[in-house]
Amino acid sequence: MTLTPSHWIYLAVVVLVIIGMAMRRGVIPLCILGTFVLGWVYSGHFVFGVQTLFNASMTSASVLLEIILIIAIMIALLRLLEHIGADQLLLRPFRNLFRGPGMAFWGTGVIKGIVSAFVWPTPATMIVGPMMIPIALRAGLPILGIAMAMNLFGHGIALSGDFVIQGAPKLTSAAAGVTVMDIMRASVPLVIATGLVSTVLAYLLLRRDMRRGRISAEAVPEAPAERVYSFAARFAAIVVPLAFLATIAATIALGLRGGDATALIGGVSLLLFLIIAFLEHGLTAYEAVMRYLQAGFTFSIRIFAPVIPIAGFFFMGSPDVAPQILGKGAPGYLFDLGKALAAHVPLSAVPVAIIVVLVGVIAGLDGSGFSGLVLVGTLAQALGTPIGVNVAVLAALGQMGSVWSGGGTLVPWGVLDIAGVTGCSPEDLTRRNFLPVICGLAAATVVAIVMM
Repeated sequence: MTLTPSHWIYLAVVVLVIIGMAMRRGVIPLCILGTFVLGWVYSGHFVFGVQTLFNASMTSASVLLEIILIIAIMIALLRLLEHIGADQLLLRPFRNLFRGPGMAFWGTGVIKGIVSAFVWPTPATMIVGPMMIPIALRAGLPILGIAMAMNLFGHGIALSGDFVIQGAPKLTSAAAGVTVMDIMRASVPLVIATGLVSTVLAYLLLRRDMRRGRISAEAVPEAPAERVYSFAARFAAIVVPLAFLATIAATIALGLRGGDATALIGGVSLLLFLIIAFLEHGLTAYEAVMRYLQAGFTFSIRIFAPVIPIAGFFFMGSPDVAPQILGKGAPGYLFDLGKALAAHVPLSAVPVAIIVVLVGVIAGLDGSGFSGLVLVGTLAQALGTPIGVNVAVLAALGQMGSVWSGGGTLVPWGVLDIAGVTGCSPEDLTRRNFLPVICGLAAATVVAIVMM
């Protein structure tokens, strides 16, 4: 594969962005400048480079709109529940579910992981987050710790194996020329290795920083004992959790996945929001509906606005999205770089395993954990067959790299649902995830080499 000057520009900006994140520097100006230069060099026209800035942000915003909208609706509902006190009624039976931040971290993570296995992580975030965040906060777990637990268990462990829905192993197996069951069997020890190392290390680092005072738990106000709750509050405290449980059941029964599952959750949330608003405010509900929707969208846009130009640059690395920004025939820079890197790998088990997981991580930088699965599956077959290693294990390892990276633990534009629900910074969350996840993937690589 021949790499053009625009490929090298893309690679240079990616490296600078990674360095900037590691140094806790803002990378928005760098991504904006990189988008302009890339559009200019790719087309050879200065004006097109300027237009690329808007096209990239517009494409990014359209891709992210679904998450922006669902978070805005959920926040509007939460603000209404908080105003009428329904959140306090809802949580009253569960105040002592977790005793201490340790139980809160592992309990929240396990619950998020289980739900994610059946409905995928983003819809699961909207279901689990509003329920578990106040409980975990009350147990003394900082909001960043809650975000990490939900992120690592849901977008990491549950999605990287994807043993229930089986979307990831189907894509990987088709490209690698092996069966779905081969990929799933090979994935089990790799999921365990990555998940165990990443979650344990993340928890230990979190507790260390809590002891040193770098991170502190947020105070949770207690509801006044003498408060009289309205009918709307009592109604919401009962109906909202039942509605979400019914939504989970319907999602599983109807086989809804991804956007369809998110749409069902969003629609249910919007209907609940409207009904509760009318029960509480009567004929003046239109004012409350407008006020809380404005609050929801303000919160969501504040979280997502800094991410849109960053994601716009990285979306140009995807062969599926790049043509929408640069025009028909535009290359997928991340995929091209991954293929070029693989073409220069010496053929033996250790370097091949390392390169496949690295290519998976690189391919996942566009924010889609599944976009790199065909690439890593193809590479696993192409590189693994000549040296006689287990292609299924090699492909499963690439799946770990792609999903843990792009599925939403290592890039700010991949953790937006978690950041939006918890209110933490996407960059802070991915920065906290970086070392644990990289160590987890390193452990999985060692396990894969042994298995091959």
